[in-house]
Amino acid sequence: MKTAVFRSFLLSLSAIAGVAFLTSCTVDEEAALFSGGSATGDKKKERTAKVKTDTESWSEKMKKAREEREQKKEEEARKKAKELAAKKKADEAAARKLAYEKRKEEAAKKALAAKEAKEKAKAEAEKKALAEKKAREKAEKKAEETKRLAEEKKEREEKLAAQKKEREERRAAKLAARKKAQERTSNRTQEVAAVANRRSRGGFFSSLAVSTPSKYKSKGHHIEVNNRLLDSLNASNAKIEINLSEQRARVYKTSGGMKQLVIETQISSGKAGHSTPTGTFRIKEKLEHKRSTLYGRWLNSSGGVVQSSGDSRKRPSGGSSFVGAEMPYWMRINGGIGMHIGYVPNGPASHGCIRVPSVIQPLIFSKVGVGTPVTVSY
Repeated sequence: MKTAVFRSFLLSLSAIAGVAFLTSCTVDEEAALFSGGSATGDKKKERTAKVKTDTESWSEKMKKAREEREQKKEEEARKKAKELAAKKKADEAAARKLAYEKRKEEAAKKALAAKEAKEKAKAEAEKKALAEKKAREKAEKKAEETKRLAEEKKEREEKLAAQKKEREERRAAKLAARKKAQERTSNRTQEVAAVANRRSRGGFFSSLAVSTPSKYKSKGHHIEVNNRLLDSLNASNAKIEINLSEQRARVYKTSGGMKQLVIETQISSGKAGHSTPTGTFRIKEKLEHKRSTLYGRWLNSSGGVVQSSGDSRKRPSGGSSFVGAEMPYWMRINGGIGMHIGYVPNGPASHGCIRVPSVIQPLIFSKVGVGTPVTVSY
């Protein structure tokens, strides 16, 4: 390896010496051209021209090499400039792309922010609407509750007023009844006057020496039947008068402007809050078998009785079917009010109907008809 390096060094020295020699010859020959001519000089001139030609050829080569290097440098510079321009263009494109992406991202962010703001506004609006709805519902509920309480208060006041009025009417009716009874006592019909001296403790009919058949008697109930006139009483001449203050019902036989008492019985009319209406009516319907559509019993699915108010309009918990109360020998006189068999205590106890003892109502039912006049008064 050292030998190869040495050889390369020697070759380099030889080349440098050769170049120096040629250069010195060229200078000397050029100087000889300016000093004059001779045969020897001509030869030298020829030789010098030859050398010079060879030297120019090398120079041209060197020049060409320099030009090539310059051209290469220029090409490299152009290439570099081109690369720089391309890089710049790429960078600008990248910058534009980046700016576009940034704008796109900002637009997306802006759109997202706008969407979120819209959703937030919508949620707030819904929340506000819900709050307003709840406030309205609360206000409406409060108003309804206030109205309900006011109505209940008014109903209680009206009920109390009605009860007070009813008591006053009863007192007035009792007074009127006493006065009327006194008037009747002083103005008896001729039939009563004829047998006045035979009056006993048995009542009006006993004063007429007429006893009530035992089949029409009922323990705890005051019932009298004029057996002498009973056969002549029928739907064409019957009239019923009900006195609520006395809790009595009377069936008269009418003829030629006169009326004769045939049946008198104890009754039970409407209790407080369900008072029996007064007025002059006519029997509108007769049914031997009838059940109430409003009052009765609620049964469960097994048929057992469920504790309830007995109102068909108020279904109790566990109630599956409603069975109306029996109202045998029904005679409708006004709307849902009528006369029928029922429990008859010593005073008003019904929901408005006129209850009659079971031993006498079938007889009354058989003696009256649709259209028979009925008067209800105190």
